[in-house]
Amino acid sequence: MLVCLAEDSFVRTFGDVGYIVSQLTKQDRIYDINGKIFLQQLTRKPQDINEIVNSLMKIYTGADREEIAGDFAEFVKELEADGFFVSGMTEDEITAKMPRFSYSKHDRKTAPLTALDVSPDSQATTEFLGRYFRNDPHLFAFQFELTSRCNERCRHCYLPGARDFHDMETELVMSILDQLRDMGTLKVTFSGGECLLHPDFIPILRHARENDLSVSILSNLTLLTDDMISAIKDANIDFLQASVYSMNPEEHDYITRLPGSHAKTITGLERLIAANVPVMISCPTMRKTYSSYKAVLDWAYSHGIKGYTDYIMMARTDGTTDNLDNRLTLGETESLLRDIIGYDIQYRTILDAGIAPSPLNPDEHVCGAGIDMMCVAADGEFYPCPGFQGWPLGNAHSQSVADVWNSSEAIKKLRAVKWRDFPKCMKCEAKPYCAMCMVRNLNETGSIFEVSKHFCDVAFINKRLVEEYRNRK
Repeated sequence: MLVCLAEDSFVRTFGDVGYIVSQLTKQDRIYDINGKIFLQQLTRKPQDINEIVNSLMKIYTGADREEIAGDFAEFVKELEADGFFVSGMTEDEITAKMPRFSYSKHDRKTAPLTALDVSPDSQATTEFLGRYFRNDPHLFAFQFELTSRCNERCRHCYLPGARDFHDMETELVMSILDQLRDMGTLKVTFSGGECLLHPDFIPILRHARENDLSVSILSNLTLLTDDMISAIKDANIDFLQASVYSMNPEEHDYITRLPGSHAKTITGLERLIAANVPVMISCPTMRKTYSSYKAVLDWAYSHGIKGYTDYIMMARTDGTTDNLDNRLTLGETESLLRDIIGYDIQYRTILDAGIAPSPLNPDEHVCGAGIDMMCVAADGEFYPCPGFQGWPLGNAHSQSVADVWNSSEAIKKLRAVKWRDFPKCMKCEAKPYCAMCMVRNLNETGSIFEVSKHFCDVAFINKRLVEEYRNRK
């Protein structure tokens, strides 16, 4: 019997913890030291199960071979049933059985959320890893700003319009990808600017997959070519996300300030769907377009993909706030939230799950920035997350990723921030309905500790409307 990892499965280890995740089914598993050792035996190349048992016998010296073989066979059987592994008598049989993404199968990867996606069980490993990384930070996810150039000039963008525009050196990108592989990073996101403007986007994408990284792409798709579609398909990405602001081309193009951008983005989405590339849509809502989100979600759902409405807007990374002129007023936010609760099946799925949020722990970190994620801008500057550019951590031209992650004084300072540093949030009754964010605070108020009153007001509106909905239910 031969066995190998499914193409969409990824294995990582953290100390004595073994982790396996499928970017196809969105399922994952956490294992102790023995499960970790079993996971480490599996590769993407089919192996004879007897050879794997031979390797295990060198680790478990003196153990009974039949017992080890039986335990490993049971381990593989359980995970194969959930699509993590594939077994067969020949490599051709494994190829034929290999699970692959397809819109025709209505895969959960792109389909709108169901109760299964938001059940307590689905949150268990996320919560475990969150606790684990807060005690032992691990660079789990990393985002590249491949280029600061963009062919759109979106009115709400958190990146300043007046800045130097250039591409990250390809050699530097490749080096960072190799460092991430060696550090056991799992997720990599390519963004910009507009990442498709980078002249070496395709070889960069290929190198990321050669390093066994799970890749996501953020793009407006207006520059998509046949060669790019082929490369994205071959890279077996986790997903590609594009923003659609309205199904009215004039409204969408008003936001992007690029005539014809709506038609190009929609065409790009249709071409990727036809190629069986997993995509999703974000729909940031602004004063000009906040009544237009329904048509965007309708389009997404009719094509079997996820669509998300986002009404939270962030000030620019240089501290300027004129982009917030496009942010919804509180009255418009309430109107939108009432509409979303009544219309958005994904949001209602989350509400109907009735999962009670855990009380805030004063000794826990506020978010994963600098704990399990980091990013790099096109100029080589490292930041905790893409919008957190008022908090530089180091520079890739003079420092390795590991040096910055392990030794940066700025990242140590960020890791020292805990919920206890936000006493108002600790006792706020609307906290479960809020998305307090240190970078939003920093960009809008100048301090990570000073929460914008707008976000507090929105949280209380959200709390009131959700409680009204649940009382009616």
